[in-house]
Amino acid sequence: MNIYYIYHSCFVVEDEKNILIFDYYKTPRKSESKIEILDFIKRKDKKVSVFSSHIHHDHFNPEILKWHEINKNIKYIFSSDIKVKPNDLDIIFLEENQEIKASDLTIKTYGSTDEGVSFWVEVGEKVVFHAGDLNWWAWSDDTLEEEKYMREKFQGIIEKIKENKKKIDLAFFPVDPRLEENMFKGGKYFIEKLEPKYFVPMHFDKGYKEIEEFRKLFSTPKTKILKIKDILEKVEY
Repeated sequence: MNIYYIYHSCFVVEDEKNILIFDYYKTPRKSESKIEILDFIKRKDKKVSVFSSHIHHDHFNPEILKWHEINKNIKYIFSSDIKVKPNDLDIIFLEENQEIKASDLTIKTYGSTDEGVSFWVEVGEKVVFHAGDLNWWAWSDDTLEEEKYMREKFQGIIEKIKENKKKIDLAFFPVDPRLEENMFKGGKYFIEKLEPKYFVPMHFDKGYKEIEEFRKLFSTPKTKILKIKDILEKVEY
């Protein structure tokens, strides 16, 4: 599989038959980059599937609906909180805890600790997980009640994911510097409980220093944390 980091929580995953695009927000300017999101959309030799985990502006941009004008065969998989009219678009709306087959993909949805859903996608022999806004959002000014609610909700969703017989090959998960001293909390727990083969940080804005620290601290023999150097670049295994 090839992985491309576009920006924020948006990644492109490509294998022999499929191109998966997750949570497109925007493409920052970078004149020297050879990666263009439309280059993936234009592909007719592979099935293009576009995922949006929830309605927040940094995970869903209505611009993606226009991609259908470039590629009529594009398939959209949206969280049900995204209210758009399908018209002539191929859109599947999913709620939490659903499972469907779309072309040669098996797609399961799990909960989020914010809006929308998180995605479990079986593509070929691989399992790709995109968390959306699923994270242990532990803010420094939370009340004890808020702390308890978040801890129980987050850990409960992780336990549901853990029930799968298959293991996650590739996980995209928030490591957000805005959480300050708690920024590593959710990712650390996710790795400890689910042991994905590869873990890719996201939702970090320009916090490259922080995610590199996370990579060095929490890579394990069972989970390799991939390094992201810059926007619009191929992620190296």
